[in-house]
Amino acid sequence: MKTVIFLGPKGTYSHQAAIQQFSHIDTINYQPASSIPECFSQLEQNPDISYAAVPLENSTNGQVVFSYDLLRDRMLDDSCVIKDHQIIPPLEVIGEQYVSITHCLISSQPDLSVNDLQNYKLVRVFSHPQVWGQVSQYMTNLKENCPNTKFETIDTSSTSGAVLKAIDYQSKEDSNNEILNLAIAGETASHLYNAHIVENSINDRLGNTTRFLILKKLNDKEYPLQPPNLSKLHVNLLMFTLELDDPGSLVDVLNVLKHYSLNMSSISSRPYNSGKNDRKWQYIFYIEYDSDPQDPKMTTFYKEINEKCVKWCLWGSFPRNQRYYQ
Repeated sequence: MKTVIFLGPKGTYSHQAAIQQFSHIDTINYQPASSIPECFSQLEQNPDISYAAVPLENSTNGQVVFSYDLLRDRMLDDSCVIKDHQIIPPLEVIGEQYVSITHCLISSQPDLSVNDLQNYKLVRVFSHPQVWGQVSQYMTNLKENCPNTKFETIDTSSTSGAVLKAIDYQSKEDSNNEILNLAIAGETASHLYNAHIVENSINDRLGNTTRFLILKKLNDKEYPLQPPNLSKLHVNLLMFTLELDDPGSLVDVLNVLKHYSLNMSSISSRPYNSGKNDRKWQYIFYIEYDSDPQDPKMTTFYKEINEKCVKWCLWGSFPRNQRYYQ
């Protein structure tokens, strides 16, 4: 039986992403992790872990920088295999999943309405830090409607964990009717922990979605059956570094994409410090582009990429998920 690790506990959006990727396979075990770094390290070091589902970006809040930096650190690790300028990473991206993020205000107490919040002196709201930017207007309206109530927002490692925290804190406040503990999480987490939804769909924007990457060990040659809702088009995730202060070096790389008629769907960067010179500010670039995996011109494409970059790393070429277009 294969095991996929995800940012836990169970009931998180990461759990949902793992289920979307592997639900068509009966022999998959789902194992939660306490952090995104643990997902990476367990996949690398634990022989019992075959896959990992990690968040990469959100349509409202942008990059999940933990994931971007973990990819960066592995590419720049001196233990990686190097072929000319190409870095061969220990992991490979084999898929992507898109999970619709629909947040709910959740309580351990049944029959609680939003209007009841004004009856409390203190309301604690637990959630993952990424969530606050997705419900900022909702929280502002909540505070305006309860002018005599003090609100505290408390970060948790996951949305599902926020529900557990709210339940735990509330159990200790049973004798104190002036304090209420709530969570912002998904409907799945609410059902999983027998909590109650005070208000559903509290996102400031409709269509909020998080994109997840599915990774496996590079040396594991066995590929799982891909889920059915995939495009024949493949997406490629490539990272690279350039010579410092070399005018036009980034344009030179992008012109290679243009020359081979490859559509670039995203570009971003993160800082890094190699520690090998006096320059503290250097950048690593991330690009994604579409390709036909059977196109023979890709071989010469990568030869040209190799000539333009100091270091480069292809993390994977994987099918575009149809949820990308929805």
